[in-house]
Amino acid sequence: MSDDCAGKLRIELDFNSTRNKLVQFLEHRKDVLMVLATSADSRVLSRTVWVANDQLSTYFFTWAFSRKCSQISANPQVSLCRDKVEIEGTARVVGPMFSPETADILALFTAENRDDALQWQDRPSMVIYRVDPTFACVDVYKEQGEIFYEYLDFTNEVAYKENWAYR
Repeated sequence: MSDDCAGKLRIELDFNSTRNKLVQFLEHRKDVLMVLATSADSRVLSRTVWVANDQLSTYFFTWAFSRKCSQISANPQVSLCRDKVEIEGTARVVGPMFSPETADILALFTAENRDDALQWQDRPSMVIYRVDPTFACVDVYKEQGEIFYEYLDFTNEVAYKENWAYR
């Protein structure tokens, strides 16, 4: 636990437990929409995308010539959010949506929403992207009258919580 001069309280958490909390949230198939933010050339765009997850890897599909693809090509650093969870990560194209090389990923999308996913097969140039997390805000909650944010730093394999409205 540390407390700096600004009143910010930082408490270390177990990395694996906090990581598992994020995985459980991502693999909950009831909510398959997240907001994706991309940026390039001093322009930030956000839009809702349909996602599927395999552990911490988040997948979404889109038309290969969309604005999000252009921005990711220029700057692969993206952000995803849903509810209280925010994920920063690096995005990359996995391959065409309907090809043998992405069949396992497509199966994640079709597992519960087969017809919704397959409606895209007649559309040309659909691709699947993978986002690998670098940093995440896993939870926000009130504890003993203070609001805390739980964070995962994947680069340094550290988990911690910090109070929001510093004392």
